[in-house]
Amino acid sequence: MKKLLIPFGFLSLILILHCSHSRLIEVMDRTASLHAKVLVPSPEAVRLVSLGFDKLLADCYWLSFIGYYGDTEARQKDKYLLADRYLDLITSLDPEFIQPYWFVAFTVGNDQKNPQRASEILEKGIAANQDNWYLPFIAGFNQYMFAKDEVSAARYYRQASKYPEAPAWLARQADILDAKIPSAIKEINAWNDVYYSVEEEGLKQRAREKLIRLWLAVYKRSPSEKIRSRAVEALGQLGINVDLMLNSRKR
Repeated sequence: MKKLLIPFGFLSLILILHCSHSRLIEVMDRTASLHAKVLVPSPEAVRLVSLGFDKLLADCYWLSFIGYYGDTEARQKDKYLLADRYLDLITSLDPEFIQPYWFVAFTVGNDQKNPQRASEILEKGIAANQDNWYLPFIAGFNQYMFAKDEVSAARYYRQASKYPEAPAWLARQADILDAKIPSAIKEINAWNDVYYSVEEEGLKQRAREKLIRLWLAVYKRSPSEKIRSRAVEALGQLGINVDLMLNSRKR
């Protein structure tokens, strides 16, 4: 088995680019520059110096993005200004790298309040991953939760259901989105699918917190004892004891 030999000069170039880029982001965070978007290069610019090592550079920028995303205090100030540029760059350099597409939905579609931009990046991912149901599933979630477009969401879910190894619940979820049923049920189903599908702990926790809020609302508002019992069961599966929570709030 041949080992991949990376020229020392190229490694030095990567290090210079990464360190320079990290320094620019640090300056951007301190100054809150209105022109901060130019600090993340375009995919075309990176390919000019990648020498064919696109996926390696995608990994470098992914690590940089995780650091950017994890700085919660700074992100509250800039409203995730660079998220779409980062994620477009990463997924353009390595379209088969699936994990960043979840962040496209959550940080671009939700945190940036730009589901249309998220949809553009996800569409490129779908085109590059014709055998992976995750991409149209994520695109459907983005359309339903953040673009508020149930018709487009159902279409993406049906598309995902036809991919190899797609789970059976995708087609059922498309039927649920098309059905004339309460929006709370649709929303719970959508978040439940994400909670049991996503692997990244931060995103999984966001889905869990949303499910807890939704099921607590069902528990408090439903006049049906059967539905309230179902809410208690669902909350228990999420690690929440309803009686303990309500009693602690009364104290």
